Amino acid sequence: MINENIKTIGFSKWNLWFMVFVIYFYSIETANAQIVAKDSPGAITTFNNFREPSAIFIGSGLGNMEPLIFEGDLIPYFMLSINKNVRWGVELSPRIIMRMYNTDSYPVRTPSFMPRFTFFYQLIDNENKKRDLFTYFSLFHHSNGQDGNFYLADGHTINTKSGNFSANWLEAGAFFSRPDQTISGNINYFKLYAAYDISQEENLDGVYGRLRLFGDFKNNLNVSNIINVFRKADKYSKVLINQSLKLGWIAGYLTNTKELDKKRLIFQYTLSYEPLFMNNVNLFVQYYYGQDYYNIYFNRTLNVIRFGIASKI
Repeated sequence: MINENIKTIGFSKWNLWFMVFVIYFYSIETANAQIVAKDSPGAITTFNNFREPSAIFIGSGLGNMEPLIFEGDLIPYFMLSINKNVRWGVELSPRIIMRMYNTDSYPVRTPSFMPRFTFFYQLIDNENKKRDLFTYFSLFHHSNGQDGNFYLADGHTINTKSGNFSANWLEAGAFFSRPDQTISGNINYFKLYAAYDISQEENLDGVYGRLRLFGDFKNNLNVSNIINVFRKADKYSKVLINQSLKLGWIAGYLTNTKELDKKRLIFQYTLSYEPLFMNNVNLFVQYYYGQDYYNIYFNRTLNVIRFGIASKI
């Protein structure tokens, strides 16, 4: 467990930065190695495009987040089976999210531990049908590694420093791809899914939200014509910016919250670009509005623009 004061266990700010970058780039190489080793590039490409990317957010961005040095979202993936003859697969992912605060001693408070098991099945083969369709379900755990009282002594303020947070989720849905008629070789990706919290810390009842509905969309924007106005370039070359949109809704009962309330909305829009000097690493800008996803800090709404690097978006 990472103590609130990281100096007491031998970490400095720069030690932690180094550790995050090492794990981050290891996760990139792990994912790349698995993709190269398989025999079905169409299926792998589609599945890989709906993986959450490993990412490092620099600072706290522009919005209502407290001062941060960084936020790290580290997600290595381990694919157990997928090839031309086998349409099903199993994937394991030990995900960790951590925030390093820009305060005295640079503490890393209560990281999110989110191990996930995913089973998926390919219904349509991209090679034969020009598109992919997958269905899947996941089981994942989300906790903060703490076992203190959920509330402080006043009985209503959530104990974000050491309070127990634990939830176990079942997620299921479908994702598919189809060629983009406007950009040669480009693919549009869609994903529809729902997640239900099957068991959780009892104090989360009525305040966290058990049922969530989501829709994701990803594609590329061709900005070659805009770029060529400012520089001379090969007319056949393309400059593509990846965009992704996530829309979510927290359904079901929430204390003191209407059925139609903006507090239930989750909205995330990301633009990313891979410079020529980077290999499978993107620079990105992201706008996020919605419930804070950082474990026991859920009881607030984030409204923030952030910048960072990611392995794949």
